[in-house]
Amino acid sequence: MHPPLKGYELRRWLGTGGAGEVYLAYHPATDRQVAIKFLHDAKQGQRFQNEARIQASVEHQHIAKVYDFCVELKRTYLVMEYVDGVTLHHYIRQRKYLSEVEALPLFGQVVSAVAYLHEAGIIHRDLKTDNVKITSRSEAKLLDFGIAKASYTPRFTREGHVVGTSGYMAPEQLNGMQDSRSDCWALGVILYEMLTGYLPFTAKKETEWQRKIAKGEYLSPSLLNPAVSKQSQNLIQGLLQTQPAKRLSANQVLDMITLGGAAKIKWLAGLKNLFKK
Repeated sequence: MHPPLKGYELRRWLGTGGAGEVYLAYHPATDRQVAIKFLHDAKQGQRFQNEARIQASVEHQHIAKVYDFCVELKRTYLVMEYVDGVTLHHYIRQRKYLSEVEALPLFGQVVSAVAYLHEAGIIHRDLKTDNVKITSRSEAKLLDFGIAKASYTPRFTREGHVVGTSGYMAPEQLNGMQDSRSDCWALGVILYEMLTGYLPFTAKKETEWQRKIAKGEYLSPSLLNPAVSKQSQNLIQGLLQTQPAKRLSANQVLDMITLGGAAKIKWLAGLKNLFKK
């Protein structure tokens, strides 16, 4: 346990990520529970500050808030909204996979957060089920902006350097290129995982995995879960287009969900023709 912080009472350890350790804490002055993320490596301070700046600049129902960024007694830490729940990854594993009636509302919440970010000129760059939490009220919250990029974000890696999590990377990311459409590919991977319990692109050898991603080769989700509708398969197909220009945007998906309603998936009918254009 870290030494006490000014104004906060550390309660318990929550977990460890790539950038640091996260603790549950209490702030008596506001009577609020928060999550505090301590930076592992002081050399990553600029990247950590970028994470804080981006996440603090946004305000959305389905994005975890950032309250403060502090450097105290040679410790760098981020004070964030505490989201009481489990990761979407764990939520899926508890159930094997989700029905469309349960998956689509949660997926729509994630898409709404991503669409909001893209309109603000922000790319998350690490969308995955481990970076989404499901609350006790069945609400999705997007987390971890550790490698997110805004217009003002300085370059932290060499040009062409691969950034992201392997199972969720778009074809262009394998070549060190990415933009908001790369996030949309990851949304397709997330929806596939929600409806089947599996990632669409897996292989024993990295070369084979990269080949599958480059060609967009994946097992039809209906073979893993026969209840997956043709309409949902078409939506996944629209997000997993190997050519970014043909890929559905977050706003396009959000419009479809908003127009059709969570429990009615007929709003996806005819989508297949869109991809042929």
